[in-house]
Amino acid sequence: MLERLEEVRENIFRYLEARIELFTLETRSKVEEGVVVGIHGVVLALLGTMTLIFLFSLLAAYLNEVTDSRYLGFLIVAVFFLVLTIIWATASNFVKSKIRVAAYSAIKKSQEKKTEEKSEAVHDLMEKTRASLNESGRLPR
Repeated sequence: MLERLEEVRENIFRYLEARIELFTLETRSKVEEGVVVGIHGVVLALLGTMTLIFLFSLLAAYLNEVTDSRYLGFLIVAVFFLVLTIIWATASNFVKSKIRVAAYSAIKKSQEKKTEEKSEAVHDLMEKTRASLNESGRLPR
């Protein structure tokens, strides 16, 4: 009986060690993924911003040619961005709610996946424990 308790204690110890290692690996993986996604996002945003600046400068220069003016094209592009800014500012609550919904669903999917992975790991550990107890002949059938 005492040997069986010792074996159960060892299995619990192994389970706790596996949980700690799993937590460490998950944390490291999340940090690495966050850094990679963050750097990629910053570079992509920078390149996208530069592209838009040049495209809108080109549009303003084209409008200057069409209107036969030195500044009217830039004024038209500036008014366009002013209107866009006003629309964005007035629709901020709508945009924030859409962002919250998207973020919530992404977090929920991530948590469901993590819960499923954890339950699979616990199930695998339980199966290994049962198998080791069966091999040693200590588990009643």
